[in-house]
Amino acid sequence: MPSPSKRAPTSLLSTATGLLAIVLSCTDSGLEPSRTAGGLVFDNELRLTGEVCLSPDTDAVFPVKVLFVVDTSDSMSVTDRSMNRAKAVRAVLQRYQDNPAVLFGVIAFDSQVDRFPPQGGFTNAPDLAAIDSRISQADRLTDYQGALGAAYQMISEDIVASSPAERARSKYIIVFFSDGTPDPQCSASPTPCGTGQCPAHQHCRATVCQDDYLVCTVPREDWSTAFNPPIPVTMYPDLGKGADYNLTPQILRAVDDIIGLQDFYHVGEIRLHTAFLYDPEAASDPLAVPFGLDRDGGVALMTSMAEHGLGTFTEFDSASQIDFLSINYTPYVEENALAGLLATNLSVIDTGDSLKADTDRDGLSDEDEQAGLTCVGAGPTCSDPADSDGDGYTDLFENRNRASGFDPLDPKKPLTPCASKSDSDGDLLRDCEELFLGTDPRLPDSDGDRIPDGLEFRAGMNPLDANDAFGDMDSDGDRNLDELMAHTNPNVAPPPSYQPTRYLYDITPVTKDTGQRCYDLDVRHIKLLTTGKGTDSRLGVNRVLFYFDEAPVGRVLDYGSIRVACVDVRYVDGAVKSPWDGVVALTNADFIAAARFDQATNCKDLTSIPLPVDAGAGAAPANGGP
Repeated sequence: MPSPSKRAPTSLLSTATGLLAIVLSCTDSGLEPSRTAGGLVFDNELRLTGEVCLSPDTDAVFPVKVLFVVDTSDSMSVTDRSMNRAKAVRAVLQRYQDNPAVLFGVIAFDSQVDRFPPQGGFTNAPDLAAIDSRISQADRLTDYQGALGAAYQMISEDIVASSPAERARSKYIIVFFSDGTPDPQCSASPTPCGTGQCPAHQHCRATVCQDDYLVCTVPREDWSTAFNPPIPVTMYPDLGKGADYNLTPQILRAVDDIIGLQDFYHVGEIRLHTAFLYDPEAASDPLAVPFGLDRDGGVALMTSMAEHGLGTFTEFDSASQIDFLSINYTPYVEENALAGLLATNLSVIDTGDSLKADTDRDGLSDEDEQAGLTCVGAGPTCSDPADSDGDGYTDLFENRNRASGFDPLDPKKPLTPCASKSDSDGDLLRDCEELFLGTDPRLPDSDGDRIPDGLEFRAGMNPLDANDAFGDMDSDGDRNLDELMAHTNPNVAPPPSYQPTRYLYDITPVTKDTGQRCYDLDVRHIKLLTTGKGTDSRLGVNRVLFYFDEAPVGRVLDYGSIRVACVDVRYVDGAVKSPWDGVVALTNADFIAAARFDQATNCKDLTSIPLPVDAGAGAAPANGGP
């Protein structure tokens, strides 16, 4: 459950620890069991028992995305003549090329910045030849700020293209490598060069301000005519007219912006490491003098970058030492644990003062639908009882959003019909409904509070607010989360005359001889009602779902992995009950991943289980205890 600020811890072995509901319809029942003679009376309670096991701990779902940002400025022609930087990058790419959980990106920078792959996010199959060729170049200046800007863009684009669940499990590692300080440096105000700043028309080389072919006051659109030779506008992509550029504050702010993506998008981890090459022998080479190699300035700046990037700083004394394999690129391996569970009967609605049948399981009671002339059961004018006007939006959704132009009885309201009736994440909301609400059709639980989006919507909660699970909408002293687990109404405080029967949960952890970790589950007092009155195929059918949510231990931002079990049972006015003893035993195989749950095939039909031959007449069978 989320903490008041973000999201709750994922461990759960207490009441109200987790909650998950992904509801899909299943195959309707077959023939109704024969009513028994002899006055046998059945109670209206169901009990779910069984076992569910955690998925094997795995690293495949925790991607590590590595971004190399490599200096290819002209000084490298002296400091790294053998192009060891390219060999070091290739060594990492080849080491992890067979691990699908490790993905790569490369940015090469001098006065021009190039990224690999050129478009899209990170890849497990980088173009090694193209990367080698570009990194092996040594030309022009050292644009730190432009390189960090490209890194920010590449990472942010990849984050946005990822699902929230993948973001929460992703680890971004940035390795920034250079042999010098930024060049050119521009200052918006004249400052002595001894501080590392120069007037706007000059830049620093070592401790001397020198005129250069790049005049920082010239706007980019004039570069093709102001300089000889012309400067391509692809150079210095972040340089603005008359602004500070490549100074320490701008560089550290760029690092902060990259690290800030972690909290803004709830990413698992982002770290920036720096590696600095300073070879004293290469620095004393006469050919190196024009480059003004500055060890003290480089160490100070790149150490600060690593501190702001929450990473490490490494210095190489010679090009032959360049090695990036010492950084830990290992994907996460986390132990899974129970994060949430919930049983719910889709065919029964607690109104706050009574229980009402919901034959079509759309979230509206039969009584309300009959009063509003929406469909309750399938018929010639209503092929989909959950969508009376056939526009793709369910009746409850349209009824709740009348103020926004919806009408459950008018297919022209809204004007744009539902593009897809599918429920891709199995959360009780169709994809088009999620588009309207702003929830994520790829996530059963968009806000990560362990309550599925559709169940929150049915309960009148906000599926985009992780904190409302801890609220108390009806001020009755029970949290919304607890009421959903108990299958009571969180919107209406029950009057003294109505004492709802609450679902009770027992869970016992079990470790098998094989080491697999499982749980024995027991949910009691699930109330059944006689549904489908006036129909044959749906008479007495109740659909019950059991949701199981697991997540890595201690990872409060993780959205978890959800599985659901579904059973159809039958109850008709105390005269028919199937299974007759009111006990349903579930196995681990009954729990299906929510995204793969098939409403037509994954629901166990238990509506026609016959009485045992020795069942006595005149006694109400017990359904499993208090």
